[in-house]
Amino acid sequence: MRKKIVILGGGMAALSAAHELTDYPGWQDHYSVTLYQMGWRLGGKTATGRGPHGRIEEHGIHILQGWYDTTFRLFRQVYEERARRGLDPGSPLKDLFRDGLVANDTTLLTTEERSDHWTSWPLIFPRTEELPGTAGPLPPWALIRKGMALLLEFVMGSPYGKDANPLERLILAHFFPNYGPAPRGWRGWLTGAMGLLLRSSRKVIPKGYQRLLDAFHEAHADFSDDDYDHHRRLLRSLGDFLEEHDDRLYAGLSAHPRLERIILFLTFGYYLLKGILDDVYDPTTRSFNFDAIDRYDFREWLRRQEAPDYLLNSVVVRFFYTGTFSNLVNDRGGALAAGSALQFLIQSIGYKGSFVYQMRYGTGDTLVMPLYQLLKARGVTFRFFQRVEQVHYSDSGRMERITLQRQVDLVGEDYDPAIVLADGLSAWPATPRYEQLDPEQAQRLLAATIDLEDPWADWQGVGTYTLELGTDFDEVVLGIPVGCLPTICPEIIERVPAWRKMVDRVATTPTQAAQLWMKVTLRQLGFKAYDWGLPLSGGAPNVVVYEDPMYSWLDSSLVLPHEPWPADHCPRFVAYFTGPYLLSEPLPPFTDHGYPVRELAEMGRAFRDYLDRYMAFFWPLAYTDPGVFNAMLLHGPAPTATAEERYAYQYLRVNVRPTDQYTLSLPDTDQYRLRPGGSGFANLFLCGDWTDFGLNVGYIDGAIQSGIQAGQALRKAANLGGHKENWAPVHRPRAADPEMELPVA
Repeated sequence: MRKKIVILGGGMAALSAAHELTDYPGWQDHYSVTLYQMGWRLGGKTATGRGPHGRIEEHGIHILQGWYDTTFRLFRQVYEERARRGLDPGSPLKDLFRDGLVANDTTLLTTEERSDHWTSWPLIFPRTEELPGTAGPLPPWALIRKGMALLLEFVMGSPYGKDANPLERLILAHFFPNYGPAPRGWRGWLTGAMGLLLRSSRKVIPKGYQRLLDAFHEAHADFSDDDYDHHRRLLRSLGDFLEEHDDRLYAGLSAHPRLERIILFLTFGYYLLKGILDDVYDPTTRSFNFDAIDRYDFREWLRRQEAPDYLLNSVVVRFFYTGTFSNLVNDRGGALAAGSALQFLIQSIGYKGSFVYQMRYGTGDTLVMPLYQLLKARGVTFRFFQRVEQVHYSDSGRMERITLQRQVDLVGEDYDPAIVLADGLSAWPATPRYEQLDPEQAQRLLAATIDLEDPWADWQGVGTYTLELGTDFDEVVLGIPVGCLPTICPEIIERVPAWRKMVDRVATTPTQAAQLWMKVTLRQLGFKAYDWGLPLSGGAPNVVVYEDPMYSWLDSSLVLPHEPWPADHCPRFVAYFTGPYLLSEPLPPFTDHGYPVRELAEMGRAFRDYLDRYMAFFWPLAYTDPGVFNAMLLHGPAPTATAEERYAYQYLRVNVRPTDQYTLSLPDTDQYRLRPGGSGFANLFLCGDWTDFGLNVGYIDGAIQSGIQAGQALRKAANLGGHKENWAPVHRPRAADPEMELPVA
């Protein structure tokens, strides 16, 4: 008899679980799959909608990094199977890499040089020949070795900057084959070139640089001995140089930005390698245990390695905190688990192709819609407008009851969520397709501007119902974010200590996002790629800024040709912003229906102040008066729109909903995460970036890995096998947890 599987939630983890469950020949002989989703669209934090003039409205900045092998494997397969099945033949998205993605090799780090001045460090990541998703990540030692080589590029800076000298251009030719030919025998030549560079800076760098040259020579030498011994020699050479001249290295470097970059990156690489060898790698078992340092904050762990304050407070270290939305957790510059941060860095070194891939279309268009189309074609049933109210506790050791709210009634049997744009693209609308809803209910929703994705909405739904074990379901996959569990799983949290500790310790943070459409180009705003050390192509600014809270902005103008603006009223540049968000007031009960509007207004005021105060560093021509952003440069609803109307026309969102918040990787919390197959209930499986899936950082690849693990755990429980390889880093096995035991009735 076929089992009935229900999936609660429609984010990327839940969709990946559905894909995994249906990715085996004959799966229909064993079970059916039904997914329940609140509102009218899928994707969770990767959901997008099409707003006025078909413009793309995102949850925040979404990019794919070249080391997201699990993500790329999934979507390469989705696009290939979608083509084989002939799904959506009119879509312009046929091939993932050709039609959906654009490589971006650049990242700009900015730092405060003085209290009134910023400076920028461009990082240009060399392309590799591989494409992501064709194989899993390299072993840790191989990644570390690659990282030491990549360090050379960061030390030398951008090859595209106008002030790169001939020696630097020659050195960087090795890392950028398209830039110029590298000399033969580059390893020995590179050592000599580094010597010339350091000698040219002898006023700041001590003359005794031979140890540093030895370190670079060791990093690039062929070796046949043990990795541990080799890296110990490398560490010794680099460490001797840094420690011998520690009192002189950083003195006066503020007047030498290039040398400051050299010292910071060399120091960073040294203390990372030292920490790995001392605290993470066990030469006896030849294994890495990143869990051993997760009880420390990343800065705290570096400090335990005796790293200097100038490194701990640098933009290099700060980048890890901003990249994980953890920079505003406290008043000490943030909190981030050291083991997770270190794994994140090491894995990212293994990127393939380009370090970053931007999407030509919205994230929902490029990723979520093709995945939905494929799952539906495979036979997955989707139930939209179903809000989970309660996942009830049962002392039988199995889930027995789930209560849901039916938000609206449909006109027909099924709901078709897609709209089709003029170019044939199937996309998600920013609001429900009201013509498919009960007319009277649709009219009420429109009149009161009710958002069915908003838990604070003044809408009671049209009824509740209960799914029963054995009748409506046999197995359950819970893919709803951890911030929602106190609301939908209070009975379980009250009775199972492990669940209580998880929701108490695994924290989340609200985030904020803004999208600005401009009448003028980025260059007309005063940003010149050449001046910033960026290539003229393949290098849209991907900027990590010095000032909180909007720590990042991205030139997303590549989406404009795929937004159907009128030909005579089309923006010429669009920038996306994102960052963590500090609540202006604590989250109120869901009966406080005006809360989201108040918080969005507060965020909008703060963002306008941010534009006035800080963006002149990047867009100097956008300011007619000092400290006042010229809002008339914003694209508006009409050419005659006022400044206020233009501000109101942009897209801002504050992600305070529990479903939208970002899962943090705080120190000493990994142990409290439940694993996808470790809920404590025999028929309940978990997925999401809040679970213990291996590399516990909030990112799309982790959510997908968690969904795959949940699907495989369910199939294993049903004695079904033949699973694909799991590419997630796996934590060490846990001992039996008595707190997971269910209380006796």
